[in-house]
Amino acid sequence: MPTVSASAAAEKVIAFKNATVHTAVDDKPLQNGTLVIRGGKIVDLGLAPDVNIPAGAEVIDLKGAVIIPGLVDTHSHVGVASRPGVSANNDLSEMSGPVQPGVRAIDSFNPDDPGIRMATAGGVTTANVMPGSGNVIGGQTVYVKYRGRSIEEMRVTGRAGEKEIVGGLKMANGENPKGYGRGKGVAPFTRMKVAALQRETFQKAKEYKAKIDAGTKVDRDVALEPLVEVLEGKRTVHFHCHRADDLLTAVRISEEFGFEIVLQHATEGYRVADVLAKKKVPVSLTIIDSPGGKAETMGLLEENAAVLNKAGVTVTINTDDSITESRFMLRSAAIALRGGMSEAEALKAVTINAAKLLHLDHRLGSLTKGKDADFAILSGDPFSVHTRVQQTWIDGQKVFDETTARAYRDGGFALPAGEKLPSEGVRFGEGRRPVAKTENRTFDGNTAELKGAIAVQADHIHTAGPVGAFAGTVIAKDGKVLHVLRGEHTFKNMPVYKAKHVTPGLIDPFCSVGLSGAWNIPADQDQDESSDPNQSDLRALDGFNPREPLLDFLQANGTTVVHATPGRQNPIGGRGGVFRADGATVDSAAIVPVGSLVVNLGESSKGKTPTSRMGVAALVRKAFADAQSYQKQAGAVKNAKHDALIPALEGKVPVYFAAHRKDDIQTALRLASEFKLKPVIALGTEGYRMVEELKKAGVPVVVHPTMQRAGGSMETLHSYTGTARVLEEAGVPVTICTGFEGYVPKTRVLRHEAAMAVAAGMREERALRAITINAAKLLGIEKEYGSIEVGKVADLVLYDGDPFEHATHVTQTIMRGKVVYDRADYLKLPFERRILPLIGGGSGAGCCMGW
Repeated sequence: MPTVSASAAAEKVIAFKNATVHTAVDDKPLQNGTLVIRGGKIVDLGLAPDVNIPAGAEVIDLKGAVIIPGLVDTHSHVGVASRPGVSANNDLSEMSGPVQPGVRAIDSFNPDDPGIRMATAGGVTTANVMPGSGNVIGGQTVYVKYRGRSIEEMRVTGRAGEKEIVGGLKMANGENPKGYGRGKGVAPFTRMKVAALQRETFQKAKEYKAKIDAGTKVDRDVALEPLVEVLEGKRTVHFHCHRADDLLTAVRISEEFGFEIVLQHATEGYRVADVLAKKKVPVSLTIIDSPGGKAETMGLLEENAAVLNKAGVTVTINTDDSITESRFMLRSAAIALRGGMSEAEALKAVTINAAKLLHLDHRLGSLTKGKDADFAILSGDPFSVHTRVQQTWIDGQKVFDETTARAYRDGGFALPAGEKLPSEGVRFGEGRRPVAKTENRTFDGNTAELKGAIAVQADHIHTAGPVGAFAGTVIAKDGKVLHVLRGEHTFKNMPVYKAKHVTPGLIDPFCSVGLSGAWNIPADQDQDESSDPNQSDLRALDGFNPREPLLDFLQANGTTVVHATPGRQNPIGGRGGVFRADGATVDSAAIVPVGSLVVNLGESSKGKTPTSRMGVAALVRKAFADAQSYQKQAGAVKNAKHDALIPALEGKVPVYFAAHRKDDIQTALRLASEFKLKPVIALGTEGYRMVEELKKAGVPVVVHPTMQRAGGSMETLHSYTGTARVLEEAGVPVTICTGFEGYVPKTRVLRHEAAMAVAAGMREERALRAITINAAKLLGIEKEYGSIEVGKVADLVLYDGDPFEHATHVTQTIMRGKVVYDRADYLKLPFERRILPLIGGGSGAGCCMGW
């Protein structure tokens, strides 16, 4: 029996007033709205004068904050693939056989997974937790609310009419289940066999059900029971599929056996949108902001959600946590805005539409009277990068509050007892005002000075140089910046490009693009040489592919220069190089052909030899010591590995120590001190924990992506979105990179990673400098790159809005004074011609964009 106090708490009335309320029913939010909850339900909602707040209610003044329905994640692995991401926590897929309908996510669910609290910190209240996609039939999913202390307390069931929906069934086709047979010598190896196994299993279930319906006595079959529930409409099939043909195979099987289906991922849904709309098949999209990782996802388009929605398909957006993280779910949905979806429809895609797919819309997914009091309170517009989740409520109980649990939202939730997360930075996002216009000048392209020149006009030119940002004009000629002028001017006989904002070309100071390709097959993976743990003699120059399609993708997102480095597999990975993204050949792309030396510390470089951190450090020390001895020996037999280390020993090139953990960073500093190296810390996940050490050492830090998967490994358990801000404010030289995390995505969008640093309190102009002039200085190319100044290379990026907002588009990318990407040309392409392999291929190879 509940106590009196518990009963009283359950009936407590709370009114939230002065809020902007997005109901997910009406397209426009309620301004100055009031939400009243009692007993875990919404009892009233509306404009302030029309809502009756009962006497004795607790009244909370939100002072203009935003309320949205709790986010509903239609595809998650939280709880079954717990954090940290180690084998002991991985109960995602049962790989003892290709067909596993009898296994249940409920029996793998860990209610103590930190991912649950990270999800609520992102505003997620409800999820469909599923087995993985390694099986033809992966098992039974469970629908949960992220409250309670056990899976029994979390579990919820849906309703379709009078029928209870007990959960889902995970099925998969395409590359993932095809891979089951590799190395095992058992089926399936092909898409044909995947479908055959699914049909065979459902036929057995159909026959089993027929016997039961006929009253025939049969032995209980727990593997067929969930399939019978599917056939009876009590369980929904959630079908993993990417390619258009795979989507239709899934639909074909569902029609043959008459069961309800949700297409999960649906990467190429836009290709068959009309078919899916006609058949009323809903989709649950996993939206990552860059393509690559496996062949079947190469058709990724940010327009997918908008195309499907316009065609009449019910669209939802999921996290596939941890492919994208639950705490960043609103960021993922913002990509759909960039692809043309409206804010109202994007919000529905993560609330009411998602609830409908789980048959939970009778009780959640929108803010209406009588529904569960599941909602999130935000600091601003739902899809702005500056917005943060302040509180999350489930059934009228607060499950997240940023004042006490922000470490689950921002990172650092597992810090040792007594160690505090750095204080929050002051957030910036009020916008920028253009300066007053100056005297108008006229420029004529027919004059000798300007023949062949182009002009770029913008409300905000962010020079990343000493003069800051202003409204003005940039004129470029012969690949260089000729003039940088304040105010508007008149131009004749020359191309003029206009934009809201302009920045220098973005510079990625640490990535593997050009060595690690989008297809993620052996033919385009050249970042790691596994023959020897010491690969000092390797050069990125010799493996860099200037026609890698990902370079075209980077251009389209404003990145014009990359520091491409060997991968993280070996203690000594080799030497990196600095390359332009528009080179027709590696020689024309190379700015610094052979430069930095990469040393990897931590888990990734522990393999067959060496097997421990001690061993890794010992190998690196011996390699440098041997090179020192070799350097002193007159007439020594040439040794390529030693020769490659000598420039680092002489201080001519920096050594990039790739390290996440604090102790590994400290090992890097010891090694650098011992051998008098010029160290750069790359990744630097725990750099915020040792600010004074880094400042004292005067060591630059290239911060790993701010949206990296926190707890994806033991090394990233303490990942913190504010690392760049904390280091920069302390005076440590900081840049931001896209890094490399394997699987998907193969790269990230650099400006979005800088945007997350802004969301964590870093000043906008400083975040921009971290990916422009500061990166150029780190790479030693600042005389020509990194800022918009007269005489520098004319690499410019034009935007239709704030560069750091996820919904903003790059409208043009200009490299050496020539347009290499034009969004207007891109939008003229039919959807099937917009995918990466078709528009990719390096400078001058665009299929039909006039490059």
